[in-house]
Amino acid sequence: MRKESLVLLTTSLAAFLTPFISSSISFGIPRIGDAFGLSFYQAALLPLVILIPLASFMLLLGRVSDALGRVRFLRIGLSIFTVGAILSILSRDFVALVLSLFVVGVGASMISANATAIVSYHFRTGRGFALGINAMSVYLGLTMSPFLSGVLIEFIGWESIFLVVIPIAILSLLLSFVSLNSDIRGAVGMRVYSSLLFSILLVSISTYLSFGYLYGFLTLLPLLLLFIIALALFIVDETRSENPLISGRMMEMKRTFLASNIAALLNYVGTFSIVFVFSVYLQVVLKVSPFLSGIYILPEPVMMVLMSPVSGRLSDKLGSRGIASTGMVAIGISFLLFFILREPSFLEIVLLLTLLGAGFGLFSAPNTNSVMGSIKLEFSGLASGFLGTMRFIGQLSSIILASYILSLEIPRKIMVGIFSGIYVSIGNAYYQNFISGFRWVMLLSSVISLIGAIFSFLR
Repeated sequence: MRKESLVLLTTSLAAFLTPFISSSISFGIPRIGDAFGLSFYQAALLPLVILIPLASFMLLLGRVSDALGRVRFLRIGLSIFTVGAILSILSRDFVALVLSLFVVGVGASMISANATAIVSYHFRTGRGFALGINAMSVYLGLTMSPFLSGVLIEFIGWESIFLVVIPIAILSLLLSFVSLNSDIRGAVGMRVYSSLLFSILLVSISTYLSFGYLYGFLTLLPLLLLFIIALALFIVDETRSENPLISGRMMEMKRTFLASNIAALLNYVGTFSIVFVFSVYLQVVLKVSPFLSGIYILPEPVMMVLMSPVSGRLSDKLGSRGIASTGMVAIGISFLLFFILREPSFLEIVLLLTLLGAGFGLFSAPNTNSVMGSIKLEFSGLASGFLGTMRFIGQLSSIILASYILSLEIPRKIMVGIFSGIYVSIGNAYYQNFISGFRWVMLLSSVISLIGAIFSFLR
């Protein structure tokens, strides 16, 4: 039991890192922009630099770690993450900072691709509860980021947000030599050509989605064309290969695996942008300060933290389908009520955000348990990477959809500023426009979440 507790502590510390640093970077954009004298679009680029490798490399790195060792790749990821964080502190110009943050993202992708797989391997029984603790660590990172990074940036400087994650990453790395004293391998064999094609297609589509809403999707059409060509070549190569990158043997329970991953994708598409939208709603409509708006939004992540271990434990006893589907329905209903209420009061917002957080807490750990339980252990790194890829592509898509809908009502530059953390208010000039766009975002999020509930139930 002590060994399992150390494993869970090691992976939970690692799981905390990515959500905390990515959220903190967004929160610190105004100060970072001032420090480096960045233009509007340069500053807006920074939060995306970490998301691109997360969306691009997790599936590939999960597959590589299955062949070469998941513990080894977790340790390499923690080391790369630490180096990137140190380089970020030492950066003295925009290009150096972008490259350093990209290194952080690469390390984070290696961590995220393997932490869940390692938990799944060590907890054959009670896996749902262990994954719930892992999810709780992710939500703690999201919950603590606005307050802690706000205090650090205000009193010490933007560099201080990296001083939080560096010791945590080093501690997780050191603990791994005690708790994870043997490496875990699964499927073997890798082909360079297919791996290169896969990297190209994911980098091109994630870069297109990330930068498209900044610089225009038509301007970046060559990236979309590159994605289509790489995808076609990859599919041809996979169908002809005796040792494909994504093995069909991984998905002996195809329906469960695919339905759970689609549900995860739809969950993040529907929910990820909501914190940004609600932060602006509270400041523009209810006239509260940025600090208080962060406090008022806390019920959502707090409920995520509280519900994740509970729902994980329940999924061990009752199965994942009903619990995860109930969570998605609760999310869909909360968004639908936001749409119906037109201009919800402060109390209504807090109550509905509480329901939203509970729904997310009910969904996440059981859905992850369903994914990891539907495949052979030899492919758990690839399965973890696949699920992580769905998560981060969903996050990018959520930002794009919400910003597009709101930009129909509000000037595009303002929307880019909101979603990148540059602006925290839109002023009174677009008050009614924002309310109209807000309601349409709520309706779309409700529809996406309820469709996700259907896929969750089909597992």
